[in-house]
Amino acid sequence: MLQKFLCFSILISFSSLLSQVKGFTSFENNGLYGFKDKTGKVVIQPQYEQAMEFTKSGVAFVVSKNKWVCIDAKNHVLLESFLYDNGPDYLSERLARFVKNGKMGFHDERCQKIIEADYDFVYPFENGYAIVCNGCELKPEGEHKRILGGLYGVINRKGKVVVPILYESILSIDPKKKRVEVQEGGKLQKVKME
Repeated sequence: MLQKFLCFSILISFSSLLSQVKGFTSFENNGLYGFKDKTGKVVIQPQYEQAMEFTKSGVAFVVSKNKWVCIDAKNHVLLESFLYDNGPDYLSERLARFVKNGKMGFHDERCQKIIEADYDFVYPFENGYAIVCNGCELKPEGEHKRILGGLYGVINRKGKVVVPILYESILSIDPKKKRVEVQEGGKLQKVKME
């Protein structure tokens, strides 16, 4: 009797897990990737250079024309992801970076744009804040890129500028005291967040 109960419990748990799985499965054909539904029917023709699986949020990251982009289940491109470690940017505090017309902003796990692409570079969110810069450039340095020049400031998760974009660099952020250590004119100073 106990064995039947255990088998029944495992079967219910397994079927509940399967019912939570959403989306499509990627497949490769002649070096290009597409997606099939659970029945094996092709729902997105092979057209991408690389593909990650669809997430529970209903989006997938794929490589199109040498760029990581986010698509929905209808194969609409939602945004271009910022390239990080040879793949799409990761979520930090439920936001990741995207690129539009050479500028950067933030999107959520559904690839919905939360903070518009208004900055030349943005760092990931940490403790509710992100460092942003304008006038800076990404310069190749070996396999990586280095950020040079520009002026820096800080935004909060709502996209509000809490430290004006006026400083040579932002050295540290103290979210509890709402203070930022900045460098301006070669000198260090502490600035209160708005």
